[in-house]
Amino acid sequence: MSKVYGLHTIALKPGVKAADFEKFVAEAIASSFRMEGAEIHVLKGDRGDREGKYLYLIEFASLEARQRYFPAPGEATEEAQQILASMAKTFEEWDTYATSISVIYTDYVTVGE
Repeated sequence: MSKVYGLHTIALKPGVKAADFEKFVAEAIASSFRMEGAEIHVLKGDRGDREGKYLYLIEFASLEARQRYFPAPGEATEEAQQILASMAKTFEEWDTYATSISVIYTDYVTVGE
């Protein structure tokens, strides 16, 4: 069963301190996200072209898990919409720190499994 990894680039807004964003992520994101068959991670580049830059990674257990919530690009099921609506306050706060999590993204499916 192939996993799906959604990688979304993040840019901090001007004047935002990395420590403040990271504190918000640690306190608000992990505790508010609840999608069965999916996990989220906010990553910070350690080496390479995006060193010091951020990335939001959503890991779906399978293609079916992703399709359950997002059957097509730009489309969310009723279930996903309800989950995202429950996170509206978190997303509003996110917008004070960084760009939207879905502006520039690519979903990757594992191969060779």
